[in-house]
Amino acid sequence: MSGNERVAVAGRKRKTADAATIRPFRPDDRQAVRDICCRTAYRNRGCEVIFEDRELHADYWTKYYTDYAPEASWVIEQDGSIIGYFLGSTDQKKFLRIMSRRIVPRYISTALWRLVTRQYKKPQSGRYLLWLFLKSWREAPEISYGAYPAHYHCNILRAGYGRGYYTTLTLMFLDHLEEHGIMALHGHITEHKDKGIWDRFGNSFQVEHADFFSEKPSSLFRFVTGKDDEMVNRAWGIQTYKYRIWILWLRERFNI
Repeated sequence: MSGNERVAVAGRKRKTADAATIRPFRPDDRQAVRDICCRTAYRNRGCEVIFEDRELHADYWTKYYTDYAPEASWVIEQDGSIIGYFLGSTDQKKFLRIMSRRIVPRYISTALWRLVTRQYKKPQSGRYLLWLFLKSWREAPEISYGAYPAHYHCNILRAGYGRGYYTTLTLMFLDHLEEHGIMALHGHITEHKDKGIWDRFGNSFQVEHADFFSEKPSSLFRFVTGKDDEMVNRAWGIQTYKYRIWILWLRERFNI
């Protein structure tokens, strides 16, 4: 399959083999997206294993895209239910500006209020907030967002596994980026150092072909849960045409 292959133009409805529909995000999809975000967090263990506040977890991970910049976001609808979403951002400066001014301040103030008024029942919620304020920013790999301005966030329920939704959506996003003159994107992931998605789905391609790659150890799970798993934060920047080649390979090899 050629690296120049294109899928449906961004925004156009697309039928998959089992009659599910990939369509643009609509405001009435918001709650379904938030629910899936919480359910699929931390490799489908749910956000509660780290932080029990589903409202704030969903705010942090989805609110920018659903409330402020939904133009590059899609959902997978099957039998009237949303089973997955793809939330894309084309402008990292805008993303950081809105996160820092409108989303994160409320997140912090609400979380601290709920913590001091003892609304959280699980001790790991308090440890997570402590980690967030004291350690998270120290453990983030540096990356040039100016050079790689786009990124995305995608989650799919198990009902949608093995049907090529992830790669189809990513190719639609790459089409959208290139149509708007955006030729590079970045990504972040936190996972087990040796047993994560990075190793399973072709880390060698991204390490060898990415324009930028960096990683730092993450203390998140050890600090919050006490588990001594060796976790890492990984970041990379890559040109869209190179990323397209990798996504097409993923589709052919794994049909994800």
